[in-house]
Amino acid sequence: MSTITAQIQLRRDTSANWTTNNPILLSGEIALSTDVLYTGTDQPRYKIGNGVDTWTNLDYVPEGSGSSYPENLYLTVVNKTGDNLLATGYKVLKVQDAQGQRLAVDYALADSNGNSTDTIGVVYENIDNNQSGKIVVIGEITGLNTTGSLQGETWSDGDVLYVSSSTPGNLTNVQPIAPNHLVVVGYVIYAHANQGKIYCKIMNGWEIGELHDCYLPSPNNNDGIFWSSGTTRYENKSITTVLGYTPENSANRGVANGYAPLASDGKVDAAYLPAYVDEVLEYANLAAFPVTGASDKIYIALDTNKVYRWSGSTYIEVAANSGVWGAITGTITNQTDLVNYVKGYSLQMICTTTLNPTDNSIYFIGGFQTAPSTTDFNGRLICPKSGTIKSVVFASRQTLGSGESSTIALGVNGSYSNISTSILFSGNPLNSSLISGLSRSVNAGDYITIRWTCPAWVTNPTGVLVNVTIYIE
Repeated sequence: MSTITAQIQLRRDTSANWTTNNPILLSGEIALSTDVLYTGTDQPRYKIGNGVDTWTNLDYVPEGSGSSYPENLYLTVVNKTGDNLLATGYKVLKVQDAQGQRLAVDYALADSNGNSTDTIGVVYENIDNNQSGKIVVIGEITGLNTTGSLQGETWSDGDVLYVSSSTPGNLTNVQPIAPNHLVVVGYVIYAHANQGKIYCKIMNGWEIGELHDCYLPSPNNNDGIFWSSGTTRYENKSITTVLGYTPENSANRGVANGYAPLASDGKVDAAYLPAYVDEVLEYANLAAFPVTGASDKIYIALDTNKVYRWSGSTYIEVAANSGVWGAITGTITNQTDLVNYVKGYSLQMICTTTLNPTDNSIYFIGGFQTAPSTTDFNGRLICPKSGTIKSVVFASRQTLGSGESSTIALGVNGSYSNISTSILFSGNPLNSSLISGLSRSVNAGDYITIRWTCPAWVTNPTGVLVNVTIYIE
């Protein structure tokens, strides 16, 4: 038997070239990647062909055996799920407690903090209930159905995988929504029905209250999280507490039983005011009035100061002719007369013929008379409206004569009462006495008379003219 002495050299190339050429290795053929090394070593990794798959569909042969990866982190745990765990099911597990100096695990579930916080890894090998076996904490798991069909989903390469919030131990590519918990388990490296790959690296989401600078022991509904400089941390507080007052609900703005907003000028818009608040509107002139007016408004043209109202079809001047102020008789010649009439009025009793009165003679004065009468009913004056007599002015003009203690009596409908007994005639040509403090009620239609009882003259006067004014309110 002859011996052949020769050196055998394996096929080798860079991983980039192997991927570009992507050959089908013969069954049992070994090929090296010169730039892909085992973790922590300078040894190249290799693949063994099967005569069917191309280079990219073959796995590198890990150190040790075909089912272990030196870069993976494994953990031996005790199965406390109550089920026999299968590697092909790749359930995700959480720490439950410890048993026999090993961690005991149960199914992880993202429905609560307690069921998801301690998620630790994914089943790597079959582990019967209450028995020990390996799980992957960090690393690749291969030879799986990673299409998502086992979970009722569709998975693709690169999908992020989370702990399910509905099925204990399941993975899902659907991100959980609060209040469910977000725990990233890993990623789909290769979506395949039986040669699928998953990279496992647990990243457990945090509750806000678990952050080191947050203190939220008992949050209330609608609380916010605010920084407290006093405690140097974030704390939950109500909006009212933070603001220092109770904010107004904006939904109540401008609605019934709500509040009226301010316009851009800082004032309440007219739309939110009662009609009587802005019922008088001013414009430069009539032409500037709105085309269509409102029946509950008064319009003023500033150029003429005329007042208008809207009739429903046109603007009509208010009080275009003389206004009617009431049942006024006589002639009102100016504004003072009108004010006096509104507030009060006076009655004049004037004698136009001179008189030569004798001692203790009696005269009756009323209305416009040629001379005072010696008979009561000859001098009556009709009262035009009801009121109260407040004062009387008795005035006289004379040529000569003097005397005092004349008596003046006020008569209403023939009923007299003395209102003064000290009318003085000093000898001056003009004499006037104000008799005030009166309060004699009269009605419209009453007749009013002044009765004058002369004094015992010191010197008899001649050429006397008398004028009496009665003030009524």
